[in-house]
Amino acid sequence: MNRNAWRAALAYAALTMVFCYPFSVHLTGNLLSHGPDTDLWVWTIAWDLHALLHRPWAMFDANIFFPFRHTLAYSENMIGSALLAAPIVWLTGNLLLAINIVSLFSIAASAVGARLLARRLGLSEVGALIAGLVFAFAPPRFLRIDQMHLTTIEWIPFSLAYLHAYFQSRRPRDLRLAVCFFTLQALTSGHGGAFLVLALV
Repeated sequence: MNRNAWRAALAYAALTMVFCYPFSVHLTGNLLSHGPDTDLWVWTIAWDLHALLHRPWAMFDANIFFPFRHTLAYSENMIGSALLAAPIVWLTGNLLLAINIVSLFSIAASAVGARLLARRLGLSEVGALIAGLVFAFAPPRFLRIDQMHLTTIEWIPFSLAYLHAYFQSRRPRDLRLAVCFFTLQALTSGHGGAFLVLALV
């Protein structure tokens, strides 16, 4: 990343902290929101982390709906978010802290990705900065912040940016990065993966 990209990323991170204040300075014992889906996502990420450590080959055989198998596939699997949360949980033992950081990360990363996509599409630095602000900080994201499967869509603009770069340059590296970000998005949010498929088409 160049100097402008780093400055933009830091600005987006600071704005995330401001938009989510006072929550953003009390991450260890609270959740951003206590909506109806919150308990499900806490359990899902806890299960993913347990399975990653103990039985990664049986990740989808979650401890629900016995005797049925592959029950993690009944809903969002959130594996991408669990991969981000894993080092935090393993270092601190605090699942809520990890989930909160993943939620805040998704906001700032969405802005960085949208800015990158805008630059790849030819927008000016100011235009790209505004695109990042709109994508990451639009009110609908904060109205649904407790629905992680809908708000963790940070990898969509990265995948689109690298696919666009591939069509321009035909560099295999760009196509590999587009596929990598697509995979991350599909593992993070099935809804986001479906949105990305539509955008890619």
